[in-house]
Amino acid sequence: MAPTLEWWELGLRLLGAAAFGGMIGFEREYNDQPAGFRTHILVTLGAALFTIAGAYGAAAFVDADVVRFDPTRVAAQVVTGIGFLGAGAILRQGINIRGLTTAASIWVSASIGVAVALGYWPAAAFTTAIAIGSLLLLRPVERAVIRLLRKSVFKAVIDVDAGARLAAINEVFDRLGIHVESMKIVGEREGKRQIVARLHMPQDIQSTELVDALEEVEGVSEVDWTR
Repeated sequence: MAPTLEWWELGLRLLGAAAFGGMIGFEREYNDQPAGFRTHILVTLGAALFTIAGAYGAAAFVDADVVRFDPTRVAAQVVTGIGFLGAGAILRQGINIRGLTTAASIWVSASIGVAVALGYWPAAAFTTAIAIGSLLLLRPVERAVIRLLRKSVFKAVIDVDAGARLAAINEVFDRLGIHVESMKIVGEREGKRQIVARLHMPQDIQSTELVDALEEVEGVSEVDWTR
């Protein structure tokens, strides 16, 4: 026989899903993101109702001796369908992409709604707490760690003649023990090339030492240096 829910338990699960989604949505709303408080409530509420309908709503139509059904199939489709809503939160602004974190929070909110609908309250509560903690607390930690890691990263813009040997530039980097993260030619005109290189500098190497070494390479006309 298919499982059923009492009315009070049905309402409790829907309200709980909305509450958990609202907690995550409030943080997104506070940070002025595309999907905020109401959107996250609706996502968790909808995911919960779809799951409840699939797991419990078929009880009146199921004869255990004739029909078998998989209550997880509707929940699986929620995971697929929520991707379209998450994609709508992702915005492209020039070369930058915004909204990926919000799209992920929508996806997590849907999973919380599914968990609450199935009665997995502890999992839903812990996931909500971890999600909010990640959104609120990890941003400053992430920025601090990235700043620390990037202290030794510099960008060199090197103007060279079209016929200059790029291998000679790499030889300078190797001689000074500099790790090249990336190096590419970004422009070429009037017999000149512009090379942009991201470099990890050893602590005992000064930027002026590298600039002097590069300017000694045949064909290098100018070196600009930024952190």
